[in-house]
Amino acid sequence: MAANNMENVIRLVVVTPDRVFFEGDVYSATIPATDGAMGVMAGHEPQVVSITPGIVTIRDDEGIRHFFAAEGYSEIGQSLIMIVCNSAEWPEEISVGRIFESYKIACDTIEEQKKDTSHKYPNDAFYMKQRAIARMHLIESYGPDAKKQRLAELKGE
Repeated sequence: MAANNMENVIRLVVVTPDRVFFEGDVYSATIPATDGAMGVMAGHEPQVVSITPGIVTIRDDEGIRHFFAAEGYSEIGQSLIMIVCNSAEWPEEISVGRIFESYKIACDTIEEQKKDTSHKYPNDAFYMKQRAIARMHLIESYGPDAKKQRLAELKGE
């Protein structure tokens, strides 16, 4: 980033259980907070927010980019955004077949749970479905053409 623009950037760090997914300076980030999408820029009021499975949009020297982030939280400060989430993926990393299969399993499990309410973790299927929907939306909106086409085929479109 240009030296004269350093006061307009904020450091973004995205951490998952198995890796540091992203670390770099950005001009802005939009985070899928549980209360709705939240835009963050340098100098933002410090706070901690819960995030829901969705698309994170960043603007940096490479342009506007998008990635998937699963449920977690974000700690926001005036010069740092820290996102800690269960998983994060660029559109190119996502397996269309895997997300479509996860979606079907989640829907089937939710239907089964409507009949039998004794499941130990009833929200697991709900979040599995939310993650699959968010990944599908990322592919449909920002993914490579081949992945968009494959997803459309699997959905019967």
